[in-house]
Amino acid sequence: MIKSLNKTKSQDLSNFYLVAIVCGAIIISLVTLVAIDCLPVGFRQPGSPLLQSAAIIGSILLILSFLAILAKRFGKPGRSGFKAHVWLANIGFILIIAHSGLAVLSIPGILLILLLVIAILGIYARLVLSRQMETTFGTKRTGFSAPDETMRNELKHLIAHKQRLLKKIDPSANEAFFSIQARNWIKTPVLAFRYKHAAGKEAGLLEIRKSVPFFQAYYRSIHQLLSIAFLLGLIIHIVTTIFFAGYVAEGRHIYWWHITEWGS
Repeated sequence: MIKSLNKTKSQDLSNFYLVAIVCGAIIISLVTLVAIDCLPVGFRQPGSPLLQSAAIIGSILLILSFLAILAKRFGKPGRSGFKAHVWLANIGFILIIAHSGLAVLSIPGILLILLLVIAILGIYARLVLSRQMETTFGTKRTGFSAPDETMRNELKHLIAHKQRLLKKIDPSANEAFFSIQARNWIKTPVLAFRYKHAAGKEAGLLEIRKSVPFFQAYYRSIHQLLSIAFLLGLIIHIVTTIFFAGYVAEGRHIYWWHITEWGS
């Protein structure tokens, strides 16, 4: 038992190591930028073989970091997924910064700003927001009080509806502890959507989000939306530079690796 607990604890990533990894990534990024600036002009252009390769590898790592944080949704250990998320995201961050040269005054620069905002939000949530949530949870005694009869009836019917759906989604699961996972979306997408909708309606009846400050209630959704926006923007940037190189070049010489020159 003790051995099992120690093993679980060793898999966690403390705030100290999180800050150390992030600070290390920032320092390495700055040093890399200085080193690249010392290279010949042909090597320090964003589309040069060196920096384009860095961008490709960095993009792959950022996409993998996005998938790693979803480990719990695939039944994998959450702590291991978080550690992979942090390491992959920081290494990818270094490579993307090297590729961009901090050229924020451009359309791809918007992605760089978005990536920085996502990183800052993630660090803030881990170091500050988590403590605020602990404090808030300890003061929300009204959340454990009994609801009125009307709400009890609505909740009773809603929970029964969720239980019926859950028997079709996963007969072995317990409604009190169940949450929709990736495999449920794949196997039974319609039922998963209906269950998710019912769970959201239940949370609305209990006014869970209204009982906490706005940022605590919606941070997760904001972080997810920004991450999805970044990934979509990243995919668009990759597709345009590789397949629509002529459009991106705007009449200039296309010096980077590409497949087609559509948009010339």
